[in-house]
Amino acid sequence: MGRTFIHASKIKHAARKRKHHSNFRTLIKLLNNDAYKIESSKPLKNGKLFKYWRNRRRLFSKIDSASIYMTDELWFSVTPERIACFLANFVKACMPNAERILDVFCGGGGNTIQFAMQFPYVYGVDYSIEHIYCTAKNAQSYGVDDRIWLKRGSWKKLVSKQKLSKIKYDCVFGSPPWGGPEYLRNDVYDLEQHLKPMGITKMLKSFLKLSPNVIMFLPRNSDLNQLSRATRKVLGPFAKCKVLYVKENGYMKGIFCMWGECFFNYEPASTENSRRESSEKEELSSENEELSKRKKHESTTTTKDNTVDIYDLNG
Repeated sequence: MGRTFIHASKIKHAARKRKHHSNFRTLIKLLNNDAYKIESSKPLKNGKLFKYWRNRRRLFSKIDSASIYMTDELWFSVTPERIACFLANFVKACMPNAERILDVFCGGGGNTIQFAMQFPYVYGVDYSIEHIYCTAKNAQSYGVDDRIWLKRGSWKKLVSKQKLSKIKYDCVFGSPPWGGPEYLRNDVYDLEQHLKPMGITKMLKSFLKLSPNVIMFLPRNSDLNQLSRATRKVLGPFAKCKVLYVKENGYMKGIFCMWGECFFNYEPASTENSRRESSEKEELSSENEELSKRKKHESTTTTKDNTVDIYDLNG
């Protein structure tokens, strides 16, 4: 999709200007057909997605009042708005002077939009032109398209060809494909075998090429031993990863894995929101329902090699 990022507010102009490229021709068709627009009151034709449609307002709070666009895949891969908002606020508190955030695998823009609420320059990358289109349209509905730049491309190729290295990013975030809803079929998620488009070690290494501050949103049943090994292999034998287990409405939704001193040295600012975040924080304990399923020796290893906390969005 070209060598440069496309400004989300000018995506139609960019598509027409570069219509000789197949991806932009596809983008023009999507724009002309107003494709993937969601009718909030009308259930989806795909019955397998009904449970996601039923929780549609958790994905995008404006889905009833503004135009929201999603492909079938995005229904189960977009980060719920409340979680994305929490992360953006957390990063802002840890990095108050940051300006540029890179959102890898931006999907439908769930995280991209919330980052744009906090930071002036947010860059989104995705392999799918349909996802790039949905992110741009959703950003327009949230009024932050003037802060977002988008680029379509394979993460492997973009990194190997250094297509993203001209910009200095304060933080790189990624919610890589987990493999669909099937990721919960196994008690422990293999971060080297099942994470796409590459295993956790290569993924971490590729992110760190662009910024020393990295965050990934991973499955709640991720193998934390693999996370520890990847961290030490890439950053050295004494390196650690900060892991935040995120709960909402009594359910564990996933984990935020963070690398970078700013995340370990985080101290809440004297704001109401930060005080709320601080009160929600509690140390990992053996009573935690999710972690108690792990083997005893694994729990000991993970607490030794990673800093693990729990954030309950419901307080």
